[in-house]
Amino acid sequence: MKKSGIVYSHKGGFLDIAHIRDTADYTYYLFSHIYPKLGQEWTLTLSDELAQRKIHFNRFTPPSSDRQRYTLSAYLAARLAYRLAVWHEIAQWYGYRSVAGFSEGISAFSPEDLYSNLMGARLSLTLILNGDATNLEHYNQSMQRIIPSALAQLEAQPRQATQQWFDLIDGQWWNSQERVPDKFLVLKRDYHLADKRYPVLPFGETTPPHYLTLPDVYAGYSLKQLAEFQLWPTKQMANLPVPKTYWKEADFADLAEKARQIDQKTRPKTTKND
Repeated sequence: MKKSGIVYSHKGGFLDIAHIRDTADYTYYLFSHIYPKLGQEWTLTLSDELAQRKIHFNRFTPPSSDRQRYTLSAYLAARLAYRLAVWHEIAQWYGYRSVAGFSEGISAFSPEDLYSNLMGARLSLTLILNGDATNLEHYNQSMQRIIPSALAQLEAQPRQATQQWFDLIDGQWWNSQERVPDKFLVLKRDYHLADKRYPVLPFGETTPPHYLTLPDVYAGYSLKQLAEFQLWPTKQMANLPVPKTYWKEADFADLAEKARQIDQKTRPKTTKND
């Protein structure tokens, strides 16, 4: 497991603070672009992660209410920010490297990753809807307050207790005998991609888990019809198969399932029962 920046919580399991903040920041970033152009057709191009990442926004008639336009923009931003996080997990498994020469396969589909990302999207959404993100400085100040509050609500534990939970799952979720960047330092992975999720809790945790979700529909608008996340081929795709045109969200589950099947065949047996 990646110990740096990870906190154990009774209601949310292991939480990766960097993942929380990354998706929170992407939510705010996307909202700042979506809100002024809501209803227009346009394309946002992001940096490559194996594939060229693009978000194509479809033309539609937005709500007449200012408040509904604002809320719809925020919901759409949170939805798309979470999809960016999902793709990052897929890209890591298929060979994406943010630092040349350093494999990130060890991090792909770690049990805490996407729940932490979803938490970040939810927190950023809360700030935007409550008027606590009127500009970047205001957003950063608000985020610094809301993360500790959210961690407390999930019953986050101090460093010593977090280490005890790491020790408890040694040999089951991770192997302390391995070292970075060995992929099977991490033994347990979560290939479930949906934005409706419970945390993956270790055996022995008795506190009821905290469920997180994002809306699919708002004010009669189906969010998935308003924008499409597209992954176009590049010349540096590593192990990622080349799509006929581009990968889209509907393909994510198949890519994750292929990863799961391969990991299942190559993963060493744990030293404890799963």
